[in-house]
Formats: sequence, structure tokens, C-alpha cells
Amino acid sequence: MEFNSSQFLFSGRWDHASSYSRTSAPGAMVQFNAVASSLDLELEGHARWRLDQDGKQLAIFVTDRKTVKNVKVAGDGKSHLYRLIKISESNPGGVILHTIATDKKGKLMAAPKFANRRIEFIGDSFTVGYGCEGHVADQEDHVFETTNTSKSYAFLLADGFKADFQINAFSGRGLVRNYDNIVPEWKIPRLYKYTAPGFAPEDVSKTSDESSLLWNFDSFHPQVVVMFIGINDFQGNPPYGDKDEFKKAYREMIKDLRLKHPGVKFLLVSTKVWPNDDLTPTVKSIYETEIADGNKDLEFLEVRTTNEGLHGHPTERSQVDLANTIRPIVGRLGKWMSR
Repeated sequence: MEFNSSQFLFSGRWDHASSYSRTSAPGAMVQFNAVASSLDLELEGHARWRLDQDGKQLAIFVTDRKTVKNVKVAGDGKSHLYRLIKISESNPGGVILHTIATDKKGKLMAAPKFANRRIEFIGDSFTVGYGCEGHVADQEDHVFETTNTSKSYAFLLADGFKADFQINAFSGRGLVRNYDNIVPEWKIPRLYKYTAPGFAPEDVSKTSDESSLLWNFDSFHPQVVVMFIGINDFQGNPPYGDKDEFKKAYREMIKDLRLKHPGVKFLLVSTKVWPNDDLTPTVKSIYETEIADGNKDLEFLEVRTTNEGLHGHPTERSQVDLANTIRPIVGRLGKWMSR
């Protein structure tokens, strides 16, 4: 069967060409309905994937070079909802979805419909689900094998609310300073502008087609934005991010998002960072300034995590706890029921 993007529902930022779709976002997802005994998934790029049938995990597999992954599915003659989820991060890099096809006797059905709930997550490795399947004692480089965005608080929240979503999160990146000052020219505000920043050349600003790589913010208007950023600004080896510069950049991002998404609500999330624990008082100060200025569209939340996953990151259990802690506030902001 030929690939027809109209038969699929895409979550996350995707760049759609005539014969393929590409993404670099963690948690990017494709949903489709099909009657099938098996599925052929033609994919390209280094990534871990999860395939679900009717909300239950069927398989986890890895791709690299262009390949066709064949997966046996229901085969009962009934239509089922499938979702293909990119559970690893691409930083840099990305993946290309060439085709999704059923066996010869199967067929793709009408695409699932968009939800009436929309949520966006802006964050770093905590939001990615970095190393959540690993252990802090493991000093080996097992990031790829232990990162699972489908077990991150962000995916769990979106899934629980049955919401369309974007997870725009970048491990090691900060608002004004990246962890240990890695790739300082590519901090979150710049990465955030692009559809698939992992595909961008080292210096996109020098290319003639930069505009074609930029994300179209009119294509997805979230009702709630969860901002969990700043860990990398104030952690790792010093010098750390300048607090006044951080506050300015944070408030500029909020202001810009208000203009792009009229009526949007914000949840500003913070947690303890080492060694100085500068993040929480800084974000709380931003929140208090916003409230003092008369803005009533945001809330603040400090969270605690059990950082026993790989490289001191939240575990699967801690990600669940994060989702449970954040859920009631997001539900209140979105005026949504819990399910």
C-alpha cells in the first residue's frame, strides 16, 4: 500500500513531505486504524520505537538505516487503533517515516480524529524521560537503551487526559546556559523555533532555506503549556546561568507564547538542583512578578523527584509520581476532567 499521510494522526512536531514525514521530537507519535495481520513500518534513522495496539504495548524495536520492520498484530479481521511512538531522543539527528502498510489482505481505515484537548510540554531531560529505565549506579553510556519518553510524566499526562500533545524537550539544554556550556549556540529558545532541529545544519542561519525549517505555530494551539526548564542553567560545572538573564528570557518566552496561543494557560514547574538550589527561587520569582503584573493565566509548582535513574535522573516510578502530582493542576488549568 502507498503511504497516505491523511490516513494518520500525528502528534508532536513533524515535517511532512510528499513521500515521507520526519521528526526529531521525543515522544513523537503516529496513530492509525487498521485491519491487519501484520504491519510493515518503513523507517530510517537511529531510534527506539514502541508500537501499541488499542493502547497496549505490542513491541519495542530499534531502527537505524532505512529498513522495513514487520510486526505481527491482531489478525482477527477487526479494526484496531495502532500508535507508533518514538521513545528515544534525537539530539542531534532525527528519523524519517517512509511508509506504513498492512499485509495484502489488510487495509488502513479512516484516520483517528483530533482530540479537543491540547497540551504542550517544554523541558529538558526530565521531560524527555532520559534514563528512566536505568539506574544511577550504572556509569556506562546506556542513555539510548534506558531513555523511554512513553514513560515520562509528559507522555503519561497527555495519555491520561487523552489529549493531543507536543513534547518539545532537549536533554542538557537550558534557557540561557546549557549543561556544562555544551553547544552554547543551541539553547532551548533557538531549538524551539524549528520543526525538527535535529535535522538542521550546524548553523541554520547561514542557509538560504531557513524559513522552510521553522515550525508553523498556527498548526497547533495548546490550551495548557507545562514549562519545566532551567535545570541545566543552574547545574553541572560553573559558571551557572545569570539569574536576571534567565528571568528575562523566561518571561519573554511566556509573552511570546501568549501571543502565539491566545487564552493559553501555563504551569511553571521547578525542582531542587545542585549545588546551589537556584532554580526554584528564580522560577517562583518569575511567577510572583507575573501575578503582580496582573496575569492570572499561570500557576507555579515545585516538585520533588527520586533521581535514582541513569545519571541521577527520575526513575519510571518517579515519572509516574510526577505525572500524578502535576495532573490536578493541569486539569484545573485546562478545565478538563481527570480522564
